[in-house]
Amino acid sequence: MKKIQKISQGMLCSYARLKIGVGYRANTPLYDLVCEALAKDGMSPPINVSNKMWVFQNQDHIKTQIKGIKKSALPAKKRITQALPNTPNVASKDFLESFEWRRLRMEALKKYSPRCMCCGATPKDGAVMNVDHIKPRKLFPALALDISNLQILCHECNHGKGNWDQTDWR
Repeated sequence: MKKIQKISQGMLCSYARLKIGVGYRANTPLYDLVCEALAKDGMSPPINVSNKMWVFQNQDHIKTQIKGIKKSALPAKKRITQALPNTPNVASKDFLESFEWRRLRMEALKKYSPRCMCCGATPKDGAVMNVDHIKPRKLFPALALDISNLQILCHECNHGKGNWDQTDWR
């Protein structure tokens, strides 16, 4: 039996980006994206094979497809910080003005309610509510649009937490 070697996540992201235009989609496993990309190449998984196994079985095809691709002209930091196409660099202030962020922010407020998860303050108490990235978007750009990385904090608690603290108050 042929030993299956693990293909890097970077390679999988590159392949998905090449074939379907995105290497990351919120709440979608990477293997699902790669299977979607494989399907574009006419390779659909058999019913009894998991997406992960299908990706591993087709890793030679994936490597061949991305082998000739040159790295983007963007500096490495800029390549890493793109969460979705047409979304501003997640480490920039422009990201907070993007439609994708504002939509996800509203989802988080609906899901968790506008109450500070650290101190319990609410808008009724005069608190201004912020939606905080538990793992900072500057350090974890792939999680910038992941609702499981968000928590509700009042302005004071969010400001005190800063980018250096990764405390999950949920």
